[in-house]
Amino acid sequence: MNTEIVARHPEIDDTLRRYVLRRVRSAINQLSTQIKNITVKLDRRTAALPEQRNCMIEIRIDGQAPVIVNSDGPHWLSAIDLAVESAARALRRQLKHTLHQVTPLQLLKGQHAS
Repeated sequence: MNTEIVARHPEIDDTLRRYVLRRVRSAINQLSTQIKNITVKLDRRTAALPEQRNCMIEIRIDGQAPVIVNSDGPHWLSAIDLAVESAARALRRQLKHTLHQVTPLQLLKGQHAS
């Protein structure tokens, strides 16, 4: 699984990038081995809301629609934490929905991953 962090602000340093990776991995990586890619975009809001920070997380899963979550906060850590928690909940819901569509025979044969 590939985790990519996209940020174009000088205030987003290596420490914040490591924080993002640690939070994403602890909350999301354990949920599915089917995750192909996670993209985290950190950005400031438009001129209308210059003090708001935005964190967008997109999770791509094999054979399913991507999970996309946006969260805003007054600080980077609050925006990141809200986005990670929302993404983990959305991913759990999607995976739970997928498992309810799988028959027990498919589970035994290992066909649920496709």
